[in-house]
Amino acid sequence: MYRQGEKADQSQDVRNSGVLRSWFNRWAWASYANYDKIEKELVRDKKNYSLVKHHQKHKGEPAIIVGAGISLEKLIPLLRDWKGVIFTSESMASTLKYYGHQPEYICLFDANQTVWDLFFEGYHWKGSTLVTHPSVDVKAIEKWRYDKIYYIMMHFSRLQGKLEQEGKTILEIERVIKDQLLGFDFFENILPVVYSFIGASILNAGCVVNNAIEVANFMGYGPLFLSGVDFGFKDWIHRYPQVKKVKGRWKKDDLRVVKHEDENGEIVDGIDISREIIIGDNGMPTTDEMAEYKLALMSVYKLDRPQLIDCSDGIITELPKADIREVVKQNGKGFEDRFKTDEEIIRCADAYFDTRKTVPTQ
Repeated sequence: MYRQGEKADQSQDVRNSGVLRSWFNRWAWASYANYDKIEKELVRDKKNYSLVKHHQKHKGEPAIIVGAGISLEKLIPLLRDWKGVIFTSESMASTLKYYGHQPEYICLFDANQTVWDLFFEGYHWKGSTLVTHPSVDVKAIEKWRYDKIYYIMMHFSRLQGKLEQEGKTILEIERVIKDQLLGFDFFENILPVVYSFIGASILNAGCVVNNAIEVANFMGYGPLFLSGVDFGFKDWIHRYPQVKKVKGRWKKDDLRVVKHEDENGEIVDGIDISREIIIGDNGMPTTDEMAEYKLALMSVYKLDRPQLIDCSDGIITELPKADIREVVKQNGKGFEDRFKTDEEIIRCADAYFDTRKTVPTQ
């Protein structure tokens, strides 16, 4: 019926290379188009918009990282009661605003040129800080009138596996290497030099949630509570319904399910996500893409070692758990019994990596 387990058909290197290739031209173009605006803000106007200025500034302050999974429904009624800060994506910001807690940090990672028109136009965002990088939508950088935090997106290009040299000329080998190392100079040499006044780099970790974890941890926030970070379709529900303004009026999306085959072999109509559905290790439907997001999350967990506590209902089963209702009631305090040492975090991540072997590409 569906492929079982959180295993990808591609290696992570191959997948990352594909993502890089599909977005590289846009990232490079936006980085140059945004330069004058960002340089003016940070250098000429001397605004404290660099992530470096916020390093460990919020040590020990709890924060909630909000995703778009249906388990967010547990937090929504409690938003007005949460006294801490929230990090979320641009696509969920208006939903949280509508339900009573305008997010303190809106993380814009996507370089799509429709971002401003879809998620920012028509709202007042005073009190929110845009967390972003020079390679995103030019319109968003230009039009955002409130506080910002900039970082440089870090992306490492690597050779993918053994290079077959027999029978190839030097020029042919050179072409293969250059093809696999697309973006090497741009991300590792050019961006850090051109945007040296930003200073801080954040590893491209696949999705907004993972990048938000990196940024929040760098700023000192912790523990970090994950809400709506499902990386899967609980009860086959696609995502928590967005609420946004359409021609000045609030409009709620309908609850929608993912098109799937039920246990009797009947097709349940819904959103065709155009991706192969797999069943996660805990029995929840997901996709290769979201399983890769989980893999990236576990990589961030091992590298940065934040105190992550999961309050979601998705495919993440490896992290300490908490009820988001208790988190809000206690204002994020009193969860030290869920904290992990660095050694425990590394063991947890490594255990997941050991069980998540790549399926060879056919």
